[in-house]
Amino acid sequence: MAGKFTGEAGAALVFLIGYSAIFAWMLFAFMTHRIKWRSRYSFLFFHVTIRVASQACGVGFGVLGFANMPLFLAFLILGAEGYFSLVLCSFRFLISWHQHNLPSGESWLEPREPPGKPFLQKIREFLTFLALGPLSYLAFRDNPMLFFHSALIIANAAIITGGSYLAGADYTMPDDPETKQRLLVSMITRTAGQGVFLAGNVFLLGVILVTMRNNRRDGDSRKKKGSVHPTLWLLFAAWFPLIARGVFGILQACSWSLSYYNFDNYRADGFTTRFTLIEYFLGVLTEWVACILLNLTYLTSKHDPRKPPVKISGGNSEKFGGRVAEQTEGRTVEGDSNEGTRQ
Repeated sequence: MAGKFTGEAGAALVFLIGYSAIFAWMLFAFMTHRIKWRSRYSFLFFHVTIRVASQACGVGFGVLGFANMPLFLAFLILGAEGYFSLVLCSFRFLISWHQHNLPSGESWLEPREPPGKPFLQKIREFLTFLALGPLSYLAFRDNPMLFFHSALIIANAAIITGGSYLAGADYTMPDDPETKQRLLVSMITRTAGQGVFLAGNVFLLGVILVTMRNNRRDGDSRKKKGSVHPTLWLLFAAWFPLIARGVFGILQACSWSLSYYNFDNYRADGFTTRFTLIEYFLGVLTEWVACILLNLTYLTSKHDPRKPPVKISGGNSEKFGGRVAEQTEGRTVEGDSNEGTRQ
């Protein structure tokens, strides 16, 4: 009955405490300048904030049951956004490692934003991104992450749309043609969206493994070869709970027995014990473990060097207002494009 503290509320409370602890640590680190707001950790902090809100809604739904449907819908939507943000976080952390540890200071996943880029150029690139989506990669071939970002946004929209479309079905009439159509359309859109996320996780593994191989062969900021930087080992370890979360997302979209919209997964006061265990072990615990591992990179990257200056060659400087710019610690040096690259 509504108002009873259920097992689902207890599970949600455990992870609310777990994510709140991470939230408190990250906020402390930001306020004491141990980590910077304008860094990869801001992406992770965004994920943690979403998850704190999601788990708070989970506790509310676990106590109130279906007496408060908005809490249930908020729990579902925020949970999906949490996974979306965590996948992006993993790529941001890998890109940051490239920028701090490779001699070039550049990641082959995403070029660094140069200082002094004209504002109109930024607006033009943003509008191109909005208009073309994944096809914008054709205009910016040196930025693979542009394609990945847009693909994930579309996939995320497909997941939310599929879930919303299914919410309007009448499950008391499973043989009704409209209900069957809603189930089919929702399954297709949600599976397609989750498939993109899963493909992104597989691509992430490939990039991590290539980076680890190159690191062992060429060395890094530690000035030694034959070993792998501990940050890369943490990113590699974080991939396993992420891929488990991705597989679970696919199964939940395809399998009716794992669906939020299957009445067999509910009791009068909320989820069944079986569904609660599946949801929290495969859907929430996996994200929490990955989040912890990404936070631990703070320890392994404390002694990494600063990013080297951003350099723009004379041949490419027309993209940035006809200037060659080099960003050093605390200042920006600019010159005419005819001067070439400053060393």
